[in-house]
Amino acid sequence: MGHRDRLARTLLDESWAYGYTLTIWGSGAFLIAEFGVPTHVDVVAYITGSLLGFAALAWYSYGGLTVSVDREPRQVETVAEMVHLAATLLNLLLVLGVLVALNRADVTPPLVFALAGVQATVGYSVFLLVEGYLGEELRT
Repeated sequence: MGHRDRLARTLLDESWAYGYTLTIWGSGAFLIAEFGVPTHVDVVAYITGSLLGFAALAWYSYGGLTVSVDREPRQVETVAEMVHLAATLLNLLLVLGVLVALNRADVTPPLVFALAGVQATVGYSVFLLVEGYLGEELRT
């Protein structure tokens, strides 16, 4: 396998985690910009919200949290689908809008942090579905 093929495989394998990392990091940075340095409770709330969002998606997708999962090899319809522009950037803008609105409504910071974690996780996964659908449609 040549270096170009190896790089292509690496990009494909890393692309989901890469976009999610940018989304979580960016959402956290927005929270810090809006509220300042988070308290320990804020951090736990943010992570708990992210975990609850992921658990809800997994429960919905697999029909439970204790079912066995077989993973098929990953395929994408277009290379543009791997970059996750919509899933990352659109979701970050949505997170920013929600957290600014909640802060202006004087919602307690730990609740805003928790909701931002849920939004970042669920929103990213939903936008990935949109990207996948658009990738299929653009290719045909």
